[in-house]
Amino acid sequence: MYQQYDNAVQIVFDYFFENGFSKTVHKDFRRATKKFREYLEGMGLEYSRQNAKIWLNFLKPKIPRIKFLILRRALYLVDHAMQNGIVTTVRFEYDDTPNKYQVPDCYRHLLESYLNRRRSDGIQASTLQMDAIACTQFLLYLSSKSIIDIGFITPEIVKAYHIEAKHRTIEGKNAYMYRIKGFVRFLAAKDLVADTLELAFPTEKASKTSIVTVLSKEQTDTIRRFCQGSTTPSELRRAAMVMLALRMGLRSVDICNLYLSNISWKSRTLSLTQQKTGVPLTLPLPVEVSNLLIKYILEGRPVCEVKNVFVTLKHPYTGLDPSSCYYATVKILGQKRSAIDVRGLHIARRTFASDLLVVGNTTSLISATLGHASDSAVDKYLATDGPKLRKCAIGLAGIELAGGLK
Repeated sequence: MYQQYDNAVQIVFDYFFENGFSKTVHKDFRRATKKFREYLEGMGLEYSRQNAKIWLNFLKPKIPRIKFLILRRALYLVDHAMQNGIVTTVRFEYDDTPNKYQVPDCYRHLLESYLNRRRSDGIQASTLQMDAIACTQFLLYLSSKSIIDIGFITPEIVKAYHIEAKHRTIEGKNAYMYRIKGFVRFLAAKDLVADTLELAFPTEKASKTSIVTVLSKEQTDTIRRFCQGSTTPSELRRAAMVMLALRMGLRSVDICNLYLSNISWKSRTLSLTQQKTGVPLTLPLPVEVSNLLIKYILEGRPVCEVKNVFVTLKHPYTGLDPSSCYYATVKILGQKRSAIDVRGLHIARRTFASDLLVVGNTTSLISATLGHASDSAVDKYLATDGPKLRKCAIGLAGIELAGGLK
């Protein structure tokens, strides 16, 4: 009864073994497929894609998200093997409704016009996608209230949407509302809605400016000792990634998207187009960083056809996800020891900017080195230059407290 299912499971196992997948992947897949088979046996059901979806939908609200994702991936692999007789991909489109956020026809041209304007401003694709989703959700809400003319949006409708919109966190909700406010501002510029309509979007968390946190001297010394003693492929990769941020100020996403062709060993420069801003950037390559890169490429990086400098260490080889940069610093500096202790590659970038400021570089030079669009972005680093801040201290002469403390 389950021979076809068992054969497909074995096909996937063979694929994992032949391509060097980790023991964790094998273990998770075995557990997931075993549980689903037990479900089929207990219910007296034969395998079908529909039964797999029913089981997944039943479990989704009852188990942690990571476990659900593992189960779903395993069953998609099995179904793929059953349909094709082999495994040809490990990447799937899980959403059966690709038009989940289908824009109502009456609003489509307005949203497309807004996104095209944003695209012409050089906004990156991931930001445009968030804009599209946030605005479409709002437009679908209007459609559900039988509002088919953008001119009939009122502050009361906006407030009602804000109340009904569901998000996991307040920060996430604010981020979506901010996107919609931009769209409403665009509509106001076209005289389609009132200029004051955007004020109807409340926020549940006020904006704040925080003092930039940088690595201490002890932490930077720890990083350098680690880099000097790195020998294994994972250590060499980790060392090169962290030093690209600490000595050159690169963002995690740019480090993970760095290609071998971006490096010019002859001119000792690194050239790339920043993922966040789309701005081209060329930086000198410090000897310390180039030595780590060479050592990683020659001794740690797998020989593969992937263009990225930093790749996974096991087959199938792919470029790294930016989240791996966070764990690189955790592995070097250890887990956080307090609420104010921070980890992640971005703190190394901040430390780089702070070091440039302390030694007397101009804000325009620092901004250009970091790839910022405006010099004002450097202002938040001023608080990290203690010696110069002390020169700005204002004395208390003339404003002494009369009568003492009570």
